[in-house]
Amino acid sequence: MKKALTALMIAGLKPAATAYYVGDAKQDGLRLRVAPDGKLTWNVTVRIKYGKLLSTSLGRCDHEGRNGLDLAGARERAAAIVKAARLGTNLIAEERASREARENLTITSALIDSYCKDIANPNRKGGALRTAEEIRRRLKRALAAKLSSPAQSLTRRDISSLLDPVAGEFPREAEKRRQVIDAMFRWGVAKGYVETNPVQGLPSYGAGAPRDRVLSNDEIKKFWLWLENGADNMPPDTITVLKLQLLTGARVGEIAGIEASEIWFEEGRLLWTLPEERSKNKKPYTRPFVGRARAIVEGRLESEPKGPLFRILDKSRKLRSDDIGLALNHRKRPIRHFTTHDLRRTVVSGLDELGVPLDTIAAVVGHQRGGKDTRTLIKHYSRPNLDSRIETALLTWDEHIDQLLKS
Repeated sequence: MKKALTALMIAGLKPAATAYYVGDAKQDGLRLRVAPDGKLTWNVTVRIKYGKLLSTSLGRCDHEGRNGLDLAGARERAAAIVKAARLGTNLIAEERASREARENLTITSALIDSYCKDIANPNRKGGALRTAEEIRRRLKRALAAKLSSPAQSLTRRDISSLLDPVAGEFPREAEKRRQVIDAMFRWGVAKGYVETNPVQGLPSYGAGAPRDRVLSNDEIKKFWLWLENGADNMPPDTITVLKLQLLTGARVGEIAGIEASEIWFEEGRLLWTLPEERSKNKKPYTRPFVGRARAIVEGRLESEPKGPLFRILDKSRKLRSDDIGLALNHRKRPIRHFTTHDLRRTVVSGLDELGVPLDTIAAVVGHQRGGKDTRTLIKHYSRPNLDSRIETALLTWDEHIDQLLKS
């Protein structure tokens, strides 16, 4: 039966022993189903032009339109389906296909995972990127608000809105994020995961002010004593990593990731070999631990004879460079702002002031010796044993630290 449905009429419908339908006289194909338990649902039945009969539920009937369709909403929805059917289109099927296509789009988090898996593959052209995991973390931070969105839906405005607030205070970090996002989307376009690169055309955030921060002798002393006194409740392993960086000039990530298997003894010396997979230039590098650094490492080996020497608080994984940076940023330091890389620069500058030759300083911190014109000769023909000079330089620096703390 068909009736010109009204809200009052719908409210007065009574359930029967079996479900029944009430057609709407004002909208072709629209029917209201009354279930034996009194539940009301909208239904539309229409024949597709040159096709089969289509019957589908439009969902719950709710005269207020809060938890379902009210009468006006049901008529509007039914009218759209009927109009499409008369033109030979199954609107319901088209909408379903469109929804499935959207759901099948590569989600941003999945694009990040695929990209980072590719750049970490040792069989890729150029080999695995040593910084693949660092790139993954930077991408996750940069795109945190869009991780569940389809990557293809991201626009240049989306990227700007994520990076502009960062650039206001940290332009170097904003530019690094722009670069890694750009690299990932260029890879995604090449692989067919996305069609466009939303970073294309986005201007650079610049390099920011050049970093030249070097701790003075007085700052070195204040910083060391701050670490000795707990560094505002900083995790003990993080404190130890910062101490070792100041004593050795090594990169903070290299120290944070030290494994017990990388430490070894030879003729009374304690040596550390950084494996090629953790080395920036993809070459193993050996340096000695002396003085305070040796005492620290030997103490750690007693408590951690296997596996990582330094872990996060719950011991679930080894420390990373960003853990150290976050620990510093969340505390009030006793001296002017600095980064962990500034500690490395401080060691280099300090050794230079103490008269250590630049070639030896380069060897201490793991840089190439010699200038552009001499590196080929050094690489292919010169094989000097720099261990003794590195050891002497580090002992000189250790004695300098000792004198500062006694002053």
